[in-house]
Amino acid sequence: MNLRLITLIQVFIIIVFSCSAEKNYNLEKPYEQTSIKPELRTWYYANLNDSLIYFRVNILKENYAEGEFFLLEKSPYAKKEKFKVKINDNKYELSYRDKVLEMKVLTSARNENIVFIYSLRKKPFMWNFNRWEEPKTFFAAKYREPDYKTFPKRYKEKVFSDINVKNDIIYGKAKGYWTSYPAEEESYLDILLKGILSTLKKKDLELKADVYFPTEDTIKERPFIMFIHGGAFYIGDKQSDAMVQFCRYFTSLGYVTASINYRLGFIPLGSEVERAGYRALQDAHAAMRYFVENSSSFGIDTSKIFVGGSSAGGITALNLAFMRNSNRPKSSFKNLLYDDLGKIENSGNNIKINFYIKSVINMWGAVDNTDILKNSKTSIISFHGDADLVVPINCDYPFKDIQANFSSLILNKVCGSLEIHIKLRELERKEELHILKNKGHSPHVDAANKLNDVFYFICSKSTDFLYSELLPECARIHTYPKTIGKRASSFYIMDCNNYKQIYWRIKGGLIIGTKNNTVRVVWFDDEPEHKLFASVLFNNGISEVLEYGF
Repeated sequence: MNLRLITLIQVFIIIVFSCSAEKNYNLEKPYEQTSIKPELRTWYYANLNDSLIYFRVNILKENYAEGEFFLLEKSPYAKKEKFKVKINDNKYELSYRDKVLEMKVLTSARNENIVFIYSLRKKPFMWNFNRWEEPKTFFAAKYREPDYKTFPKRYKEKVFSDINVKNDIIYGKAKGYWTSYPAEEESYLDILLKGILSTLKKKDLELKADVYFPTEDTIKERPFIMFIHGGAFYIGDKQSDAMVQFCRYFTSLGYVTASINYRLGFIPLGSEVERAGYRALQDAHAAMRYFVENSSSFGIDTSKIFVGGSSAGGITALNLAFMRNSNRPKSSFKNLLYDDLGKIENSGNNIKINFYIKSVINMWGAVDNTDILKNSKTSIISFHGDADLVVPINCDYPFKDIQANFSSLILNKVCGSLEIHIKLRELERKEELHILKNKGHSPHVDAANKLNDVFYFICSKSTDFLYSELLPECARIHTYPKTIGKRASSFYIMDCNNYKQIYWRIKGGLIIGTKNNTVRVVWFDDEPEHKLFASVLFNNGISEVLEYGF
């Protein structure tokens, strides 16, 4: 160790006090003294006697310098030591570890990196005290932090301004009353009265969707969100302002989105409303089967499917994710009054394909029974006003704003978002509930039916929630080999292999080297922060800055 340190300190003297700036470096030329100095508080590194040594000068005067150095060893922490150098009459004195050394220096240099020639004093022999070894060449490189950059936050920030829309794509056909009824400003009773004549006879209907794409997108498979409008299974349209703006917003983040129409209408008697809700579920299922079957045409990643809906659309979205044929409402089966509506997947089109919904954006929706939440591990983010009288936030009859207790005559109790999330927590599922204080039904629009701050709040919170679902589970940094807890280590690894680019940055230490998703570091125990960052661009276009600290 002492021999290595002696050699090291001689290196310091050479670098600090004399370097040559010849452009064409030639060891055969006479050595020249120069005033070129190393940058203060800048690390340099060199290989000496099979050891990697890092050093820097912290104080530099005309004939005096102070600095610190460390040898790269197995310990994750750098064992920094101090040194001092004095020059007097062309003689150099080095002080370190309570030792003083005297030496003679021959030097040369080029560029930011330092190349020099040095000669070690031999041990005195008899009366000869001026014995020097043959000159040797040494190279010290300036330490540079690795290149580091971050990437556009696709799926979290707007990355597309131009959006392409394909309207009225037919995803299925079915018998029903109607599929579109834009009547957001009419009262419930007025709407029901107008619809009575239209419910006398069913007709063949085309089931249509509008699909939104990012223009000039280079990613071939994108996550997909299907939105379902509300309207009590009686009114509404896929081109309502809220549905259009939801689609445009999420498409600008990089998603493929769709807004669907589905069968609407019912006779306000008996179990008709429940049957209308089941028909909506069948149509939503047919739509999702269509998009999954044609995923290559739409550029959809079928492993990343989401569904969102408001009010009746929220109910349908939840049923699409969680209801199974074993949970079908009794009214959907054949009885004395009604025909059998068939299985969930046996309507709309003949496509036979399975799909899995990763998450639901539930906006003031509900379920008939929270036990259906056991059927899937789908995560849910919900938004619901605590003063909602149309779809209750807890378990109660819907449409309590209608006088004369009309709703309890034709409707069953439903369980809203609060009860849904109580059950999800019991099941230990991923969930996020936002209770909107003192808000009623459809809180995302104002009295003039214009989108308000609640709409943008929903967009923001849903963006973060879905982003967490898209981020690969392997997207984390840990020690290598893996240890329990977060601690100092010489090696770290980012678990994922499905990435395009990765860049590393450190606070409180130096990055010694990187290879693919692995990094070697050394930490300084006298620094206030110890953090390691990895900026990663994954194959699916998502990017994230991962952080490890202790």
